[in-house]
Amino acid sequence: MTPRTRMPVASRRALGAAAFALLAPAAAPAAHAQAACDCRTPLFPARWSVFVSTGAGTVETSQINALLGAANYYAVSDDAIGFGGGGFGSFGPLRLGAEHVRLDAGEESTPAGRAARLEASYTTLTIGWDLRPRGRLSLAPTIGVGRGTYVLTVGDAAGGAAAAAGAGFAQVLATPGRESRLSGGHWLYEPMLAADLLVVRGSAQRRGITVGARAGYRLAPNRADWEYRGARASGGPIDQAKGPIVRLTVGVGGR
Repeated sequence: MTPRTRMPVASRRALGAAAFALLAPAAAPAAHAQAACDCRTPLFPARWSVFVSTGAGTVETSQINALLGAANYYAVSDDAIGFGGGGFGSFGPLRLGAEHVRLDAGEESTPAGRAARLEASYTTLTIGWDLRPRGRLSLAPTIGVGRGTYVLTVGDAAGGAAAAAGAGFAQVLATPGRESRLSGGHWLYEPMLAADLLVVRGSAQRRGITVGARAGYRLAPNRADWEYRGARASGGPIDQAKGPIVRLTVGVGGR
């Protein structure tokens, strides 16, 4: 067997020094980039935000559906999808803001061509109290107070003459023409729990993306004042745009 030749110690040291000299310049930029990189995503409580929202809500429809059924319409749903937007600002733990929400319960149509669509929208001024102004998450019991509107749109594919202004609710349903709109305004209250989080790229930044959630219950203490073509529509239902609400928000904000 031929004996294996070992590299002299001096030669091995010289080779190691040469390899280090070649690799060190390439490794230095990478080490510098790692030191300069802030790989964490800091999270902070949002102290102000402007956002868009989406979610779900419910509305009362029992009397509306009773009137629709009597006029040969299908019942409309009491579950609605919500879209909206708003904003808030913080003054210490106090939070002041405003929100607008539009609820769409969809359209139902019969084989005979009669269709009904129920929508609701409302705008509220909000006031809340942040329970964790120095925590990672802004968590604020909040109440919104504002004005809302029910909108019931009915129509008949056969067309025909629509009811004249001043007609009662049932008469409009009986003779809707191609399309007629009945609207009912009412005051409402919306107690809820609002949670908002600010996400920034670096801990030194003070503005970034906000994400949040709203969960609560919408209350409408008075009945809707139904109108048709600018005049009061008598005999309207006493259903109200009240029920549980859940919304998710995303926007821009700061701390």
